Order: sequence, then C-alpha cells, then structure tokens
Amino acid sequence: MIKPIISGATLLALFATPAQAEVKTMTEQGFSTLHAADVLAKPEDVWKRLLAPKDWWNPAHSWSGSTEGFYIDPQAGGCFCELFQEKDKDGKVATKGSVEHMRVLFSQPGKVLRMRGSLGPLQAEAATGTLTIAMEPLKSGSGTRVSFSYVVGGYMRFKTADIGPAVDAVLREQFDRMIKPLGKVVGNETGEAPEETKKADAKAPTKADPKKAGEKTDLDAAVDAIEPEPKLGKPEQVEADDAESADQPE
Repeated sequence: MIKPIISGATLLALFATPAQAEVKTMTEQGFSTLHAADVLAKPEDVWKRLLAPKDWWNPAHSWSGSTEGFYIDPQAGGCFCELFQEKDKDGKVATKGSVEHMRVLFSQPGKVLRMRGSLGPLQAEAATGTLTIAMEPLKSGSGTRVSFSYVVGGYMRFKTADIGPAVDAVLREQFDRMIKPLGKVVGNETGEAPEETKKADAKAPTKADPKKAGEKTDLDAAVDAIEPEPKLGKPEQVEADDAESADQPE
C-alpha cells in the first residue's frame, strides 16, 4: 500500500489495542487477520474517518513517502489509491504517477466497506487479499463496533508464517491510527467483531499456530528474504519527494 506496507521499520502500535487483534488462521496457501474495537462514535462518523485515509494511514507505509495523495472512492469498482505528487519550481503540486492499493467490491455507508487488493509487498506476488471493514452500533447506544478483517490467499514467494504476522502488525497500526481520535469504549476491550466479520470468519476452518501468531515479524526482513530483484536493493522503493528524479515502483 509505499516505502509501503513493505518498509515496516516500525511495526509497534501507537497505543494499546483491544484483545481482538491477531492472525486468526494460517495455512501454506494463505492467512487471515482480525482487529476489532468498540469506539465512542456513531457509524456515520467512523465511515467519514475511514474515507479519509490521508488523515490516518502511516506515510511510512506509502509508496511516495506521503499520504497527501491517498483517497478512497466508496463505490463498487472505486479505487483505494495513492497519487504520486510533486511540487514544480513554482510550488504547484502536480501528479507524477499513481498506485492502486485496493479495489472496492462492496460499499454500504456506515456499515461495510469491502475491498480487494494485495497490500505492500504482496502486490508483486500472485496472491490477493480481501479487506472487510465493518461497523455496527453497540446495543448500549454508546458507540460503534469496528473491525478490519483481511484474508489473503494465492501463490507467494513468502512463507505465510513470516509474512502473516508482519502484515498483521502493519494493519494493526493502521487500524489503531484510524480509531484513535474516535475514543474507545471504556471497560470493553474484548468485544467481538461485527456480525458481518463473524459471518465471513465462520467458514474459516484452520486456526493459526498461537506461537507463530504471537511473534513479532519484521516486514522488511520477510521481503528481503525472497530477493525478487537480486542486486537491485529493496523492491518498490521511491526517492524522496524533493529529489530531481525518482524511480517509480514497478
């Protein structure tokens, strides 16, 4: 999605996350991860926050080093994309390229946004993932239950035991950054995922190895291990915005 979801130099969450945060399932063919929390905001306010990724996505996990060009078009076929923007000699911002992080499959404002795409280093693999972002009002009326559920499958040159926890850590960071200003419901740190997410998870049969799921894996190390472009350095890394010329990601 960037020294992208590839450059996970810092994979620590910005604040303590709820108990519902883990690699849920894992096989040699793929993995799934879930993050959920109850927040002190109405579903429509969560939705509004979600659709402004430039305000919450960590620029360290962008292709351009900035989130100013991030946007989500919340309709079927719409793009979660990033524009490569540079200032010319007169200070005017111009778009010099773009990258698609995900494509919208399902959009129901204030309820569900489902997107498909291979985030970060997975983009160079024959694998894809489906991210379901669900939200529902709490029965108490005190807020909204929110979740990120990401399911990845297909051929990849990574070992899922390495890449699964690493991708999970990066998504956990983005989830935390999105919900942080919304405030969490005090005393409810173990809420289950919204019904939309639970329905999807009901068919997932394989539980992840708890030892593997609990390990912190560095995403850079996982990417370097497969060496997709020998002697060319790290894949899909761009120069700083102020450079006279920048190599664009493949």
